[in-house]
Amino acid sequence: MDKSSGDIFRFVFLTLLAVVLPLFLIPIVKMSGYAEIIEEITKAVIIFFVILGFSTFRKKIGGVIIFGFLFALSESIFYMNNIFQLGNFDIFWQRLILTTPLHIITSIIILLPALKNRFLIFIGLFIAFVIHLLFNILI
Repeated sequence: MDKSSGDIFRFVFLTLLAVVLPLFLIPIVKMSGYAEIIEEITKAVIIFFVILGFSTFRKKIGGVIIFGFLFALSESIFYMNNIFQLGNFDIFWQRLILTTPLHIITSIIILLPALKNRFLIFIGLFIAFVIHLLFNILI
């Protein structure tokens, strides 16, 4: 498989993961209460095994931005049941507007050190934990 078709496969796989993962993570987060840990570790695993495999820097950055965006969108859609129980659909838009930048930024933060050395991903992961935790505390 050449690099171009490998990148296409990775992009399709990444898109599917971004859309489906929140469905599996939401029950785990609800049981554990640690959204920042569960979500950021999951993003780091995807970045390590999928995004770092893209052939160019530009594709890696684009992939992580698309992943963060779709992850936030999917997560907000899967939380719709909770939103409908509250009876206020405006919460969906507020949630989407607030969590989308969070997921994109934390994904980029996880990726950047890993671009230098794959095992530096742990530095980015720790910073992403802290940012996500502060976000959850403040919001």
